[in-house]
Amino acid sequence: TSVIDSLKALDTEEVSVRIVGAGVGPVSENDLHLAHSSHAIIYGFNVSLPSSGRQQAGRDKVTVHLYKVIYELIDDVKQELSKLLSPEIIEAVLGKLTVKGIFKTTKTEIICGGEVTKGKLTAPSLVRIMRGEKELAEANVTGLKRGPAVAKEVFEGEMCGISLATTKKVELVEGDTLELFTREAVQRKL
Repeated sequence: TSVIDSLKALDTEEVSVRIVGAGVGPVSENDLHLAHSSHAIIYGFNVSLPSSGRQQAGRDKVTVHLYKVIYELIDDVKQELSKLLSPEIIEAVLGKLTVKGIFKTTKTEIICGGEVTKGKLTAPSLVRIMRGEKELAEANVTGLKRGPAVAKEVFEGEMCGISLATTKKVELVEGDTLELFTREAVQRKL
């Protein structure tokens, strides 16, 4: 009962432990059948798995974990539940550019220039194309130029050219803002 209570305490709004069977004694054929039919993992605490059960588990592809220490069992269940959590999306703004000139606009590419007004620009990165507070589109930064030279980074106060890969034609105008950022999916944990 303390094992079941400990497992149920892991429940959150997003994930929960569903116990399809519980008992005492060695892991039985019935336990393995139940786990197989319900796609469950068997967690055993201070119990054994007979060799015939190991063969059946292998044949039916049933995962069986046996523990002598309850905290190890709980930690492993936490890890399994963590895999079910949707990742946290983390964005970090790198820098901003105010558009001063547009040199080329097609359905899949924009080449423009401007002044870096905040932070630093790097390529490759993601970019939000903004007009005032309104987001027009997201795109990918494919290149930066400081004068005629290709640059990996351009800093606040500098002028540069920037190439963007777009998925639709965006009618950029002078005064629009490009906000360069990174986006990363981080696996959450319980």
